[in-house]
Amino acid sequence: MTEVEGLEEKFREALASRNKSKLLEVHAKAIGLVSGHEPPPVISASKKAYQQLIHAYICHVASGDSKLPYVLWWRAYYGDQKLPKKPRHSVERSRSHLREMKKHSPLTSRLCTKYRVKT
Repeated sequence: MTEVEGLEEKFREALASRNKSKLLEVHAKAIGLVSGHEPPPVISASKKAYQQLIHAYICHVASGDSKLPYVLWWRAYYGDQKLPKKPRHSVERSRSHLREMKKHSPLTSRLCTKYRVKT
């Protein structure tokens, strides 16, 4: 089975199951295949959830760099917005995720610059 046939099969399965996140993932891979570039990572099918994830990673990295609590950074940057759980993985992993997300997301780039988060 070729890569295109595999994508077609995955697309049919995702369409039949009405799985929006899987459809978006297959779409990103297909666009990457057609454009000749590596497809952007699909982290979340929901824009709101994706933005919350970016904010959480930024606060996680800032708290790790400054050795101040995660909650303090969240309140300083985002005020009374709902506090997401602190990522369980290492600060370096959050930094790495932000570095990759910056390649495909202008929002991530702007926020990292605004809050002076080193990736």
